[in-house]
Amino acid sequence: MKKKLKIAITGGIGSGKSSVSKIVESFGFPVIKADDIAKELMLKDESVKKKIIKSFGKESFTEKGINSKYLADSVFSNKDKVEKINSIIHPPTVKKIEAISKKLFEKHNLVFVESALIYEAKIQKLFDYVILIYAEEEIRISRKIENDKMNRLDVEKRMSFQIPDEKKTDRAHFVIDNNSTFDKLESRTKFVIELIKAAIV
Repeated sequence: MKKKLKIAITGGIGSGKSSVSKIVESFGFPVIKADDIAKELMLKDESVKKKIIKSFGKESFTEKGINSKYLADSVFSNKDKVEKINSIIHPPTVKKIEAISKKLFEKHNLVFVESALIYEAKIQKLFDYVILIYAEEEIRISRKIENDKMNRLDVEKRMSFQIPDEKKTDRAHFVIDNNSTFDKLESRTKFVIELIKAAIV
């Protein structure tokens, strides 16, 4: 019987996690996106919603949904608040990821999970392998400014709450360099997937 492996795709803001996830999906493997699950829980899980409102005020939500600007301005400028919101969102997110993984393993041997905060949330032990997407800080900042229209100060602020990627490279099983072109990123990702596929036989 083939092994079932759960693999994390992680990396700092602007590293290119989403690009790698798309490449992985194009090869036919499922990718669970932790961010999407967290947003869904914030919107639909009443207990999560109540805890956020209690901690950060009614302004955390509007009639349209999550008040992202308010939360970004008020939460991501303060370390304690970042830790507080993570303590509300991380546990149910992890629980949901585990449940989705279990279901996906019925049809797949490899299941990938894209999450920025694998090491920050101390959940690396949930995975058989961790793939770190690495890009130099300046490249990551310019990507966020260019692609997501964020200003430099906001990007640097978000980065300050993440463990520097340089410190994560020793902890990850695989490091994919994303300092150059998409083609190179694709071929490096394919190479890592081939290595992991060899481990499931």
